[in-house]
Amino acid sequence: MVIIASIFVFCVAAVFRLLDNSAGLLISNGISVSPFYLKAAEIKEQMSRIENDELRKKLKRTLVYQKLHKVFLILAVLTFIAGIVYEFINPSLVALL
Repeated sequence: MVIIASIFVFCVAAVFRLLDNSAGLLISNGISVSPFYLKAAEIKEQMSRIENDELRKKLKRTLVYQKLHKVFLILAVLTFIAGIVYEFINPSLVALL
Protein backbone atom coordinates (compact mmCIF):
# COMPACT_ATOMS: atom_id res chain seq x y z
CA MET A 1 0.00 0.00 0.00
CA VAL A 2 2.91 2.34 0.62
CA ILE A 3 4.03 1.90 -2.99
CA ILE A 4 0.56 2.89 -4.17
CA ALA A 5 0.72 5.93 -1.90
CA SER A 6 4.02 6.92 -3.54
CA ILE A 7 2.32 6.84 -6.94
CA PHE A 8 -0.41 9.13 -5.59
CA VAL A 9 2.19 11.55 -4.20
CA PHE A 10 3.97 11.51 -7.56
CA CYS A 11 0.68 12.42 -9.26
CA VAL A 12 0.29 15.37 -6.89
CA ALA A 13 3.83 16.47 -7.78
CA ALA A 14 2.95 16.25 -11.48
CA VAL A 15 -0.09 18.47 -10.90
CA PHE A 16 2.08 21.16 -9.33
CA ARG A 17 4.49 20.90 -12.27
CA LEU A 18 1.59 21.45 -14.65
CA LEU A 19 0.41 24.46 -12.65
CA ASP A 20 3.85 26.06 -13.03
CA ASN A 21 3.37 28.11 -16.18
CA SER A 22 6.11 30.69 -15.71
CA ALA A 23 7.40 30.60 -19.28
CA GLY A 24 3.88 30.97 -20.65
CA LEU A 25 3.25 33.96 -18.42
CA LEU A 26 6.42 35.69 -19.53
CA ILE A 27 5.89 34.92 -23.22
CA SER A 28 2.30 36.17 -23.10
CA ASN A 29 3.60 39.48 -21.77
CA GLY A 30 6.19 39.90 -24.50
CA ILE A 31 9.23 38.66 -22.58
CA SER A 32 11.23 36.15 -24.59
CA VAL A 33 12.56 33.09 -22.77
CA SER A 34 14.34 30.14 -24.34
CA PRO A 35 13.72 27.10 -22.08
CA PHE A 36 10.16 26.14 -21.23
CA TYR A 37 11.00 25.21 -17.63
CA LEU A 38 12.55 28.25 -15.98
CA LYS A 39 14.65 27.96 -12.86
CA ALA A 40 13.73 29.96 -9.79
CA ALA A 41 16.72 32.28 -10.24
CA GLU A 42 15.58 33.20 -13.76
CA ILE A 43 12.04 33.91 -12.57
CA LYS A 44 13.32 36.09 -9.72
CA GLU A 45 15.52 37.98 -12.19
CA GLN A 46 12.57 38.63 -14.48
CA MET A 47 10.44 39.66 -11.50
CA SER A 48 12.93 42.37 -10.60
CA ARG A 49 12.51 43.86 -14.09
CA ILE A 50 8.70 43.77 -14.18
CA GLU A 51 6.60 46.65 -12.92
CA ASN A 52 3.23 44.95 -13.46
CA ASP A 53 2.03 43.92 -9.99
CA GLU A 54 -0.43 41.34 -11.30
CA LEU A 55 2.25 39.57 -13.36
CA ARG A 56 4.65 39.70 -10.42
CA LYS A 57 1.98 38.08 -8.21
CA LYS A 58 1.44 35.31 -10.76
CA LEU A 59 5.18 34.69 -10.98
CA LYS A 60 5.41 34.45 -7.19
CA ARG A 61 2.65 31.84 -7.33
CA THR A 62 4.62 29.85 -9.91
CA LEU A 63 7.64 29.93 -7.59
CA VAL A 64 5.45 28.38 -4.89
CA TYR A 65 4.27 25.73 -7.37
CA GLN A 66 7.88 24.93 -8.27
CA LYS A 67 8.80 24.47 -4.61
CA LEU A 68 5.74 22.32 -3.96
CA HIS A 69 6.60 20.23 -7.03
CA LYS A 70 10.09 19.58 -5.70
CA VAL A 71 8.83 18.76 -2.19
CA PHE A 72 6.22 16.29 -3.43
CA LEU A 73 8.67 14.72 -5.87
CA ILE A 74 11.16 14.09 -3.07
CA LEU A 75 8.34 12.79 -0.89
CA ALA A 76 7.25 10.42 -3.67
CA VAL A 77 10.76 9.00 -4.00
CA LEU A 78 11.07 8.58 -0.23
CA THR A 79 7.70 6.85 0.10
CA PHE A 80 8.56 4.57 -2.83
CA ILE A 81 11.82 3.56 -1.14
CA ALA A 82 9.99 3.10 2.16
CA GLY A 83 7.42 0.94 0.37
CA ILE A 84 10.10 -1.30 -1.10
CA VAL A 85 11.76 -1.68 2.30
CA TYR A 86 8.38 -2.43 3.88
CA GLU A 87 7.69 -5.11 1.27
CA PHE A 88 10.89 -6.89 2.27
CA ILE A 89 9.87 -6.75 5.93
CA ASN A 90 6.19 -7.62 5.47
CA PRO A 91 5.50 -8.89 1.94
CA SER A 92 1.85 -8.10 1.31
CA LEU A 93 1.94 -7.56 -2.46
CA VAL A 94 3.34 -11.04 -3.04
CA ALA A 95 0.40 -12.50 -1.10
CA LEU A 96 -1.99 -10.74 -3.47
CA LEU A 97 -0.51 -12.55 -6.46
